[in-house]
Amino acid sequence: MSLFGSEVLFWFVLGFVLLILEIATPGIVFVFFGLGAWLVMGLLFLFPLSQFFQFLIFIVTSVIFLFLLRRHLKNIFYKNKLEKRVDSLSEGMIASNYLGREVDVIQDINPGYPGVVELNGTNWTARCDETLVAGQRAKVLDIVGLVITVAKINELAPAKPTEPNDPKP
Repeated sequence: MSLFGSEVLFWFVLGFVLLILEIATPGIVFVFFGLGAWLVMGLLFLFPLSQFFQFLIFIVTSVIFLFLLRRHLKNIFYKNKLEKRVDSLSEGMIASNYLGREVDVIQDINPGYPGVVELNGTNWTARCDETLVAGQRAKVLDIVGLVITVAKINELAPAKPTEPNDPKP
C-alpha cells in the first residue's frame, strides 16, 4: 500500500479525531482507541492487511491498552492519591479547630436520626448516641465531612466554686 493510501489516511485521521475527542471529554478512554488506530496505521506501512484484520487489530489492541494503561494514566493525570491525602489533611485541620467546642442544638437529635446544631453561626448536620432536644448545648467530638458528632454536656456538672465572702459590686 502506498504511503498516502486511503486506508493509512483513514486510520491516521481516526486516531487523530479520537485523541482530540479525549481532550474534549473527561475519563481517559478515547486515547487508547486513538493509539489502536495509529498502531493499525503503522502495521499497514509494514505489510498489507485485510479490512477484517485491520478492525480486529484495532479493537483488540485498543481494549488491551485500555485495561493495561488506564489506571496508570489516571493516577498520573488526576493525582488521586495526592488529592485524597490533601483532602484528609485539610479535613483533619478543620476538625481539630472545632473539637471540644460547645454548640447549640437547633433541631432534635436522636440516635440513628441526625439533627442540626449551630457552630460559629452555621448550621451543621449532627449525630449523637443519645437524644438531644432543641435548645440544649452539646460538645463536638468529631467531624467527618459535613457531619458533626456531638455529645451531651453534663448539666449536673459542678459549677465553679465561688468564695462565700465574695463582695458583689
